[in-house]
Amino acid sequence: MTVEAMRAAVIAIRAGIFDDLNDPDVVWRGQPSRAAGPVTASRPDASSIPWAAFDVGDPVVLVVAAHAGAGASTVALAVAEGLAEARRVQLVDYAGPLRSGLAAAPAIEMGADGDWRSGRRGRLDVVRLTRNPADGDLPPLPEIDDAARLAVVDAGWSLTRALLDSPGSLACGAMVVVTRVTVPGVRQTEQLLAAVDGEAAVAAVGPARWPRLVKVSCGPRLGELRSRGQMVPVPIDRRLQIAGLTGDRLPKPVAAAGRSLAALVAPAGETP
Repeated sequence: MTVEAMRAAVIAIRAGIFDDLNDPDVVWRGQPSRAAGPVTASRPDASSIPWAAFDVGDPVVLVVAAHAGAGASTVALAVAEGLAEARRVQLVDYAGPLRSGLAAAPAIEMGADGDWRSGRRGRLDVVRLTRNPADGDLPPLPEIDDAARLAVVDAGWSLTRALLDSPGSLACGAMVVVTRVTVPGVRQTEQLLAAVDGEAAVAAVGPARWPRLVKVSCGPRLGELRSRGQMVPVPIDRRLQIAGLTGDRLPKPVAAAGRSLAALVAPAGETP
């Protein structure tokens, strides 16, 4: 076994890739190796992705959990509130009603209309699904009469799976990938980043100073984003862990992390 092959195998192990492969490729410093790599998933019709088949006409920031329990809803709310300081923002939740982390986030409920239930939280429009999305049956983004709208999308499992099954077909302005600062978390994040076509910011939920074992478990994509300053630490708040998201204000450290992420995905004076 060559040194190059061993190096590629280590990369695959750190990324959590253990499938039996016939003829895969892994890139190491720009050089392809045939020792290990991800399996190419079957790709569904791109129309299953909400804004692939529709003319959205508005910039979109997609917030995706790299794994279960990452905290994507909290990060999506923090990013949306950070962006709402300078523009009109609509926070859209693509999780089903029973799985929504934003169910209690609005301060005022505005009622349901078709696939969507809307509410208000300060300057935010918060929009959630009224039904569980069937496979391949995700509704398009809701429309509002505001040319300056910016949509922040909290991706539920159905939308995340569409992204993983059809990499590169999800055209959005910017993406935030949410992970816990754990070894399994960063390994699964590496797999998700491999499916992303374009730039992404990473919200790392946990301690700002990473344990050594987590650092050495980073794959090349996550390590590069971390070295380029595209990663923002998001502190764990005990109250949010217990009560979840409510109509109350976010804790100041969490809100500050949201503003930092907002600055990465939509710098001042720009839209994604």
